[in-house]
Amino acid sequence: MPAFTIRRIACLFLPALFVLTAAKAEPVSRREVLAAIAVLEKDVTSTEAVGAATIVTRFGKESDTVLINVGAETLPWVQTDTPEAEARVRALLMAAYFAGDIKSQLEKRRPVDDPYSGWMAAIKAYHQILHKQPDMVIPEIEDLINKEKAGELKSDAERLRQEQEKEQRGSTPRNEV
Repeated sequence: MPAFTIRRIACLFLPALFVLTAAKAEPVSRREVLAAIAVLEKDVTSTEAVGAATIVTRFGKESDTVLINVGAETLPWVQTDTPEAEARVRALLMAAYFAGDIKSQLEKRRPVDDPYSGWMAAIKAYHQILHKQPDMVIPEIEDLINKEKAGELKSDAERLRQEQEKEQRGSTPRNEV
């Protein structure tokens, strides 16, 4: 995906995560990001979730220890024309995706994008959100759930990862979030 598109997505949706929480000046440590990921995994609807989402997003953007490819295929639920409440939910789902992808890479100690882990984390977060907001249906996440039930999600993620890897060889700097 061209760097312009990645920057455009980041410009449109990352502010939703940063509005409510001021970012710290020093880099996010591995320990801090793992603690933030634990908060999101426990309950993405908690009062601490927005702060945790900010930490996870900063780490994904700034750290050289992880590689996250973002785009319409990895984050299909990220849209521009949604009401504010839905945009916040979609931003939290994006942070959950980042958390799953980052956690997988940190556990493997290799900066290899893992969209499947990101999608599974977003699906888990979505279920938490639906428990508290049953009317907050996100069709793109429902599609991911259906693909997982059909046994297709993991192979889709691997295909996408390989395509992105080919595309990125020498063309885009890391972490263009």
